[in-house]
Amino acid sequence: MEFLHSIQSLTKVNGISYLSKESIFLILFLVLLGTFTQTSFADSVSVDKEKYQFGETINVSGRVSYVEDSFVGLQILNPSKSDIVVIDQFFPQKDGKFSKNYKAQGPKWNEEGFYHLKLVYNHEVFEKQFFFEKPMNANPDKGISSEPKEESIPAKSETQNDGDEKTSKHDLKLIVKNFPDPSKPPSHYLDRYYSERAYQDWFDSVFKENSIIEVVGFGSTHVQGFPDNTKSAWHYVNRYHNEESYRDWFDSEFPSKSIFEVLGYPESLFQRVPDWIKNNAKWWSEGLITDRDFLKGIEYLIIEKIIFIPDLPEPGNSSTKTIPEWIKNTAKWWSEGKIDENEFLNGITFLIENKIITV
Repeated sequence: MEFLHSIQSLTKVNGISYLSKESIFLILFLVLLGTFTQTSFADSVSVDKEKYQFGETINVSGRVSYVEDSFVGLQILNPSKSDIVVIDQFFPQKDGKFSKNYKAQGPKWNEEGFYHLKLVYNHEVFEKQFFFEKPMNANPDKGISSEPKEESIPAKSETQNDGDEKTSKHDLKLIVKNFPDPSKPPSHYLDRYYSERAYQDWFDSVFKENSIIEVVGFGSTHVQGFPDNTKSAWHYVNRYHNEESYRDWFDSEFPSKSIFEVLGYPESLFQRVPDWIKNNAKWWSEGLITDRDFLKGIEYLIIEKIIFIPDLPEPGNSSTKTIPEWIKNTAKWWSEGKIDENEFLNGITFLIENKIITV
């Protein structure tokens, strides 16, 4: 009632009220309605605990005002903000709700202290801290990504047909996730097959109807020595896209085939930058993500091979730490579809060569 009297006093001039009591109650209702319906992004996001120990699961949940085709971008940074320990991007449900789980384990969880959670959605930014406590006996290697490493035997994909039917050459490259890796030459796998009995047994059990050369090799063409099994598929794709004379030569020799058909690899394996990275580039160009966070995110994605740069350049001798404005413009234009990913990656390559990004 004190609030009501305050409104009444504000609507009087010389003791005369210019609003009815019903109008005042309507104003009060609208104020309260706005208070409850305009919940900010920051108020709607939470973690399930204030403190976590090594190996525990962090649940990040919340609700946003749903915007179709808009991602929630998430980063977790270490206490010094010198490294990104988790990076993710996902769609909320159509009612705006989301819930994601992340394990507090692995080599990047190596500092005790307050970790920084940052989310971006539809031009809103939310930040929160939580404490991470690392027990003395924690194994920093536990929980490392289960993606197959170079010297491990790849994991079988759900699309594996157990060799019951002959599979097309393109499809053979999709049966086992990340095998063969187009950034490695066929000779890498041929050498392993003939020198490692365990590897040979694994291959023969998965590809019962196909030889190793059928799966990892390029096959022969009318051009002698092309493709060369000592060079990777990426070597040829990169030359085709970046050397005009090479592209002209290829198109004249194989007028009815694409570079991917000749190599025997699906084009889908050669996407160097996932489309969802465009959101990060857009947020960065608009100032929603700091330069530091964007650069650390790109470093993480390159190291984890989520972004692939063939023939990764060696860092140069430049000591500059300033990001040229043209790179931020390039990120913006790429996110808007005005330029292709090659031009965006040229900017990333510049950052690596000038030691602004360390990989």
